Amino acid sequence: MNIPKRYPSLFILIVFVATDLSHAATRNNIPVANSQSLPSTKDVFKPFGKITVEIINDIGGTVSLPYHCKSKDNDFGDKSLQPGGSWSFSFKRQFFGRTLFFCSFALPNGSYYFDIFRDHRDTAGDDWCQNCVWKIRLTGPCRFNGGTKQFDICFPWNK
Repeated sequence: MNIPKRYPSLFILIVFVATDLSHAATRNNIPVANSQSLPSTKDVFKPFGKITVEIINDIGGTVSLPYHCKSKDNDFGDKSLQPGGSWSFSFKRQFFGRTLFFCSFALPNGSYYFDIFRDHRDTAGDDWCQNCVWKIRLTGPCRFNGGTKQFDICFPWNK
């Protein structure tokens, strides 16, 4: 079936919606206090809804955590989190599932980076998240698991 030729207005509408939904909403990048408002297991994944990523400094002690997060289209700049502090940002996913945000972290034992949001990992299967809350630890980042109510979805640092 040749949809663009048979239904040109529908095709233009789909392209417009896809383009609009693929941009990050950088105006909502506000530092937040360390809120313990963790996602509920009753949350329903909305494929075209906003995704929120929250990063919590859990490296311990009195060490602040310098970091820098960005995507292909958005650069949030150099920032720093106090011990136990958090920061979050929100965005809309790209239509074809290619959304990627990554962060570099300057830890006491070296600099590391991690894909803080990767579309195919974070929006598929049982471990999907609409509100992705990460604790940054020396061993690597751990994401909140709505099923266990723990930060037990852990990953190693990117190589």
